[in-house]
Amino acid sequence: MIKNVNMKIQYDKIADAMYIYFKKGAVAQTKKISNRVLLDLDKEGNVLGMELLVASSQMSKKEIGKVSFEAPVYA
Repeated sequence: MIKNVNMKIQYDKIADAMYIYFKKGAVAQTKKISNRVLLDLDKEGNVLGMELLVASSQMSKKEIGKVSFEAPVYA
C-alpha cells in the first residue's frame, strides 16, 4: 500500500545535527544505529525520524546548506 507522507529535513548548524522527519507521532524508543545515526520509533516500531550527528562529516557543507525542505514521500 502506498501512503503519501510529508518528509521534513532540518539542520542545526550549532549542534551540527540533521533530523529527517518521516511521520508524526510520539517517540516511544530511540535506537542507536551507529555513533552518528539515531532512529526514533513509535510504540509499534515504525520509524518516525532519523538524526544524523556530526552531519558535516557525513555530507559536504554545500549539500548541508541546501537542506531544509518538505517533500511528499511515497512509502
